Amino acid sequence: MVSQLLKIRVVIILLWILVGSQEAMAEVRVDIDRNPVQVNESFQLVFSADQSPDRDPDFSILQQHFLILGSTRSNSISIINGEYQRSVKWTLKLMAKRVGEFMVPAIRFDQYRSKPLQITVQPSRIASVPNNQLVLELLVDKPVAYVQSQLILTLRLLSATNISAYEFGDIKIEDVDTVVESLGDELQYQTRIGDKTYLVLEKKLALFPQQSGRLAVPPVIAEVRLRSASKFDPFRSGGEIRQLRSQPLTIDVEPIPAEFVGPYWLPAQSLELREQWQGDIDKLVAGEPVTRSLTLIADGLTAAQLPELVLSQIDGIKQYPDQPGLENSLTSKGVSGSRQQKVALIPGAAGSYLLPEISVPWWNLQTGKMETAIIPAREISVSAAVNTVVPVSPAVSESPAVAPQILSENIWLWISLLLASGWILSVLYWWFSSRRRRQPSKSEWESPNLSVARKRLGRACDADDAVAARQALLAWGRAMFAPGEVGNLIQLANLLGSELGGEIEKLNQSLYAEAGTPWRGRDLWSLCQQFEIANASTSQASGSLLPLNPGT
Repeated sequence: MVSQLLKIRVVIILLWILVGSQEAMAEVRVDIDRNPVQVNESFQLVFSADQSPDRDPDFSILQQHFLILGSTRSNSISIINGEYQRSVKWTLKLMAKRVGEFMVPAIRFDQYRSKPLQITVQPSRIASVPNNQLVLELLVDKPVAYVQSQLILTLRLLSATNISAYEFGDIKIEDVDTVVESLGDELQYQTRIGDKTYLVLEKKLALFPQQSGRLAVPPVIAEVRLRSASKFDPFRSGGEIRQLRSQPLTIDVEPIPAEFVGPYWLPAQSLELREQWQGDIDKLVAGEPVTRSLTLIADGLTAAQLPELVLSQIDGIKQYPDQPGLENSLTSKGVSGSRQQKVALIPGAAGSYLLPEISVPWWNLQTGKMETAIIPAREISVSAAVNTVVPVSPAVSESPAVAPQILSENIWLWISLLLASGWILSVLYWWFSSRRRRQPSKSEWESPNLSVARKRLGRACDADDAVAARQALLAWGRAMFAPGEVGNLIQLANLLGSELGGEIEKLNQSLYAEAGTPWRGRDLWSLCQQFEIANASTSQASGSLLPLNPGT
């Protein structure tokens, strides 16, 4: 009876999870093609949902601040891993009526609502009504900038006539060394100036002047092909070609301010330094690696401008950094660069360790002051290692004793969000009582004898198998020395001396640093053999057993 009751409760739990997942899938997302926008120019607002409502949503509330120029609805179906996924999109073409900050309120889609979205509407950059049907503008977001800081250059082609093709010319800057980054695809929208409606074709670029002084941007050329009116040209592609020229620009580039004293000049809109650990930082074990990820993110700088993070030496902890990951995110607002550095840390013994503070000084362009991004110093505690050979190969699947534990943790997360504590305890009791964990036999925890360990180490080194060599080397070290003295490779390296310790360092480097250099086991195997011979000779000369310690 109790068992049936528990099963019924599990079924109810699964139903709650299913309902919760469907509600999560039914979230309504809202996106805008650019923000801010200019008054009297069109932009797109897209609402996306994973389920189709019974009736179309009411967008009339938007008419308070925007003109609705048009709306379309589209449906799409995709198959991912054999499962159908449906999405519905409502695309609205809007135009702001006035300048200001306006909130797009939550729109109801049956029982679901979209999230509110704030839109900034700026004045039109065109001061007066242009006389020509075709106008080419070259704009910059600020007339003064610091050296190596970001400038946003906007190239806009306005057309009040029909065109069939166009092409923007290149930005050519000769006097000042300047890095130019294109900011995504060209935009297309409409704007009203006076009583005329213009098609706007817009291209944005980010400039990074590398020298101080006066930056002169010469006029940019654009070629436009007008649509042909000939009846003998069905594609309207043979019309007149016109060449347009923009006005030039001049920008003052200032040098690094005297108040900045950092080792690297980093002028940014914002800069953030993040830290993340893979694994439980409160359950560190001597000899077992833990990965620390350090990420530097700067708004207004490219990833190539971000400096390498300097890691101070920590007594008792080996650090193996990976190759840094560099990434640029490009939007109409500019470039956002990130630099991620992953480091494998391996503590050699149990105890407490202090990780030093990491700091990056930078210049805040919004406040005009120097600031410092900091990861504070952290004290970590490391427990003693269990003297067992712990497999580290990522290809080895989890044992039956580990898999139920991970699965139960996932179920715990769902249950804790949906049900009361009494149901959680009963389900967990039913779950764990239905499975018996396999306990390793005593022989699995015992180190092999020296002959067996030697053969395994030789085979691993001959095959250049770093993972197998690590396990075999630990077994060989425990056979050579007292098992209690060898908990991990760092302790073994301290017992074997500098030359063999250096080879163990190379082995660790290949396992945890991911530097891309293949590991070769020939030198390690040769030095281990020499070490055995040297210790055997010493013991025969003294007429005693192997001292099993190179320091004696």
